[in-house]
Amino acid sequence: MKKVLLVEDNSPTRQAVLLKLVEQKIPTDVAIDGKEALEKIKGGSYALVIIDLLLPKVSGFEVIRSIRNNAATKNTKVLVFSNLNQDPNIEEAIKAGADAYYVKSDTNIHELIKKIAEMI
Repeated sequence: MKKVLLVEDNSPTRQAVLLKLVEQKIPTDVAIDGKEALEKIKGGSYALVIIDLLLPKVSGFEVIRSIRNNAATKNTKVLVFSNLNQDPNIEEAIKAGADAYYVKSDTNIHELIKKIAEMI
């Protein structure tokens, strides 16, 4: 199975998503800020990056742009999981290169995990 990188600075959210990914036997690495995500993306080969947009050190938008601008990672799928639910934020994330966008408050964990499984 292909590996996933979960980039989330909120510990309860990170733990909830990680628990479900582990239950589904989806190999997952974790990063708690954008800088750590960029370092892991350089060294790993991920099928999917699940990313929040409001992150410490480097924003999720910048991480997505970096993924798309790197020949080695440009085909990595990106799923945004964020509380930013305004159209300009969604449009910016899609323009940056996100493949899917889910608003945390509008998405239950089972729906998210189903989409993740489809994307990998």
